[in-house]
Amino acid sequence: MIPASVDDAVGEVALRSIDEEWMKPSALDAAQQQRLRAAFEQVLAAQPPGSVPAHRLEFRKSRIGPNAFALPGGTIVMTDELVTLVDGDAAVIAGVLAHELGHVRHRDGMRMLIQASAVGVLASVVVGDFNSLLATVPVVLGQSAYSRDAERRADAESVRLLRDAGLSPAVMVTFFEKIAKEQGEHRLGIAIASHPADEERIRFFREAAAQRQR
Repeated sequence: MIPASVDDAVGEVALRSIDEEWMKPSALDAAQQQRLRAAFEQVLAAQPPGSVPAHRLEFRKSRIGPNAFALPGGTIVMTDELVTLVDGDAAVIAGVLAHELGHVRHRDGMRMLIQASAVGVLASVVVGDFNSLLATVPVVLGQSAYSRDAERRADAESVRLLRDAGLSPAVMVTFFEKIAKEQGEHRLGIAIASHPADEERIRFFREAAAQRQR
């Protein structure tokens, strides 16, 4: 019932709040940012025309360490620290971004917001005024996390996009192993890198990589 235009507004509010609280302008040079954007778009080029949800990739220097997250409306933020952690490996970064695109496809950020503020959402739908909903965005997205089912769906999306582009899902095993070594208890709401790199998820990508090799 929530129009897609609200996702865009929510994403803009969330990004402004995140920039004020946790982020600084990226220190990556324009050429490196463009290289990583191009590598991701090359992965997506294997998809049928019109099947990829609208998205845009933003880089930020972070106060919370290596991280990546998708906002409602399609903005995906990746921190400089994550790029450094994986040594700028375009394939690993593409796998992470593919996961985040899965969250965009399923509107997981908006779903989480609705679940956390169901009464406010209902009132917004009834009266057609989403200002009260927008006011709750920074608090909800800053303190919530995706469900395990949402993470599984996004992981499956990463596997699908990587395979279609001819890349091994094993790149995500590399990512989770590196993030597990680096990570303390940094948390930023909906960021996948803030979730524990548990054995279930690593096993999922390992098995997906093994199936591809058969």
